[in-house]
This record gives sequence, C-alpha cells and structure tokens, in this order.
Amino acid sequence: MMFWRETIPPKIPYQRALILFDKGTETLILQSRYEIPKGDRNSTLGWVVPVPAVPEVASMAADMAQGLFMGLSEYSRPRVTIIGPTVFAVLFVAVAGLSLLTLLVCLLSFVLPLPQRFKENRGRLARYSMWGLLICFPLISIRGFAAANRSLGVDVIAEQRVGIYDVSVVRSDNTEGLIGWLNKNDFKFGDRDRAAFDSYISKRWCFVVAIINPSTGEEERRIVSEGLAAPLILRFPHTNPTYPVALTGTGGFETEIVIYLASSTKMTANDRLTLRFAGELRKWLSRELLSADINPEGFFDPKKMNFPYLCKFKDRLTPDRMREDIIFSEAEDDKPYREHIVKW
Repeated sequence: MMFWRETIPPKIPYQRALILFDKGTETLILQSRYEIPKGDRNSTLGWVVPVPAVPEVASMAADMAQGLFMGLSEYSRPRVTIIGPTVFAVLFVAVAGLSLLTLLVCLLSFVLPLPQRFKENRGRLARYSMWGLLICFPLISIRGFAAANRSLGVDVIAEQRVGIYDVSVVRSDNTEGLIGWLNKNDFKFGDRDRAAFDSYISKRWCFVVAIINPSTGEEERRIVSEGLAAPLILRFPHTNPTYPVALTGTGGFETEIVIYLASSTKMTANDRLTLRFAGELRKWLSRELLSADINPEGFFDPKKMNFPYLCKFKDRLTPDRMREDIIFSEAEDDKPYREHIVKW
C-alpha cells in the first residue's frame, strides 16, 4: 500500500510485478502507478509492503524497469483476431442480393478459421501519467522512526538506502503498536487497515517501509518512467509464490494488477487472477536482469538465474477481491497457453 502524510490516501489504479520463484525463494520486483489528489502534490510518499520473512532489498532504475516490463509484455502478448472487415463484407454481400449459395460461402469464410487474415496485436504497454512523480518530495528520514519503536512494540530489523528509497524493515507484535509507529510520523493509518495488519502480524510477517527520497541531481530516468516509480525488489524465502494485496485493498479503489511469474513450471493463481499467457521462457530475461542498473550491484547471481517457464496473470480487482493475498501453486499441466482476443 502506498501512503503519505494526508488523511486521503493516493489512488493505486495499477500495479505490475515480476515474481522469480526457485526452490522456495521468491524475488518480487514491484511497481505501482498511483494518482495524487489535487492540491497534495508535495506530500511525502512511501510504501508499506508486507513480506513473510526478512527480505534482501534492492531497486532498479525506472527506465530499465520500463524496458524489462515492455519486453515481458511483448513476449506474452495475446493473439488478436479482427472480425470487423469480414462482418462488413458479409453484410455487403447480403444487401447486394447475391444468391443464397454465395451468401453461405461468405458466411463460411467468416466462421472457418483463417489465420492468415489475422495479425497479432503489437500494442505496447499503455502510457501512463507522469506527473505523480515529477515533483520533489519533502525529505523524511527513516531513522526518525526508530526513536519511538521500543515503546510501541515495533522492532526495526534493518535500515538501508537503495536507489531512490530510504528503507526500513520492521516487525511488530501488535497492530496497535505498528499503526501508532506509523501515525507518530503523521502517516495516516486507521481502522480500515486494522484487519489486514492483524492478519500479517498474526503470521509474524515483516513490513518493508520505503520512502521515496531521490538524491539531489538524480536523473529523471532513474526516478520515474511512464508514470511508474523505480521498482522495489524484495527477495525472501517462502513455500509458494505470493503477491501481497490485502493492504492495497484497504485503500478502497479498484486496481489493475499484472503479474509475470517466472519459475521452473507452469503456475496457477487458483482463480484469483486470470491466466493470459503460459509458455517456455527464453534466457532473455536472465540477460536483462543481469545487465540492469540495480542497486546494490551483484544482487542477481548468474548461477541462480534459471527460470524456464513464464506465466502472465492480469485482472482488475475490487477491494473485496483483495481481502486476501494471492498465492500461486503449480498447475496440473505444463500446456502452453496464449490469450486470444477477438476485436471488431
């Protein structure tokens, strides 16, 4: 969930992520697009991301992330059939008063598959508004959080600077303490967030608190691209690939979620998200990640970059559908799949 020093949280209409999963280790590369209400553009902005274990944390330059996700989008793009010209041809023939036999032939030409007439869509990722991050956010030091942690039952496990983020990893034994720890620094969490926090705390999850704080003179391309901030990268042990959405749902907004999942086998989202693509993954992804501008350097080990299968999931979720996190599991088969869209 994104948060800031205002009563009304920013809308989060779009999230995308790449999950790398291998032998009980998940690496989550996460980006969000959001909308800031008018008049509040100078508010300090940050994230709270729940994770099941203390993570390794990194970040990637925004423009490198844009190239990465664009490549994934192109690789997994749907097959598109455009039926408009055929339908209009049939109508024209009917109006022209041709024989019933001729009309039947035309109709059959519409019904029978004619792949040579159809071209796959090469549409790129829709461009998003950039104004949300093309501003200078007031600075806030993560270290300022530490002073209140003991009295509120919050442990600051780690603090570090990665990319444009000041990051703290915290754990709490009670929801009241965690919400108080955040609100003590003027970040507005309340009763609607309580159930999500309760669930995570009961499972002894950690919380990554990341404040967007670009360095002076930071190149714009590293901060934001296509309206999305530089991604957070979190690596942690877990039994199954998991995408945390329960906190996102407390914001009260519908959110479009796109998840690419690279692993050793085909995966299913267990009816939480719609499968759009499943197939063999080329080594392009490994090369892209190993050559990306990532902080800290060496975060990805070439010897551990073997992900032969890619799945893509995409849906627009209501708050009710985000009450629980999305947990993936192995599919019953490895049969390839590519979404087929029919357009006029």
